[in-house]
Amino acid sequence: MQSNRLYGPQNVPGAAGSVALNTSGAVALGPLPSLMTIATGTETVIVNPQIPTTALILPVPPGGPLEQERFEIYASGYVNCAASSTVTIKLYSGTSLTVGSDTLLGTSGSLGAVLAKYPWYLSANMIFDSISGKLQGTIKFVANNVIVAEVAVSSVVTGVNNLNALGAAIMNFVLSVTFGTANAGNQFNVKEFAINF
Repeated sequence: MQSNRLYGPQNVPGAAGSVALNTSGAVALGPLPSLMTIATGTETVIVNPQIPTTALILPVPPGGPLEQERFEIYASGYVNCAASSTVTIKLYSGTSLTVGSDTLLGTSGSLGAVLAKYPWYLSANMIFDSISGKLQGTIKFVANNVIVAEVAVSSVVTGVNNLNALGAAIMNFVLSVTFGTANAGNQFNVKEFAINF
């Protein structure tokens, strides 16, 4: 399926939250795919493989066409459970590698324990406006052929302003994963992380 992607993760080193260089419909270059080996059983924010000290950030630039329009945050990839393990995937608003500093938008919940490799995706339908300053919407997950029902976002993000004249992103999104069983062979791959409009 060809994407009508507007924005994706930044593909060159830069300040956290800087606007991506993708062009509509272009093939993403740079930080994707982002394959991480996660040996621990603690929640881990996915990093940008080009800048491993920063999260894999999906920024939304100011003044763009998303104001008062429905848009989709789309992410996909695969999971490799090297030991029988549950997996939890989450989407946050923020830029931090520390999950407590970001705002949770949605979670897959703990997906059943398996010793397997399987694909996953998330789809979040969002809308914001600068008058109310709110970002809200719905999110759903599919992983290992299990559908996590679409629900409203966990937290409504406030203070969104599309009129920022300084060029900084007006909002950013990051992903995290938690393996229920620690194993040096556990892997999480992000093949796509983009905004479709």
